[in-house]
Amino acid sequence: MSEPDYIVIRPASDLPDQVPPRLDGWWYNRADFPEALPGEGIDAIARYGGYVAVATGRFEVRDSDGAVAEVFEIRP
Repeated sequence: MSEPDYIVIRPASDLPDQVPPRLDGWWYNRADFPEALPGEGIDAIARYGGYVAVATGRFEVRDSDGAVAEVFEIRP
């Protein structure tokens, strides 16, 4: 199975600090994050704005166009 072209950022349920609203649910092109390239699997990370998001192996489908993104979770 190939990796989707997008990642979507979500906060971890145990994140102690509030995530800026601009990051929660934001979709990004996977190619913009070298750490998130296919083949990195569950250990892949994306860094943005001082936060670290870790690949979860879960996926979301965008209602507007059916695009698929791997969920990257901001973790403490």
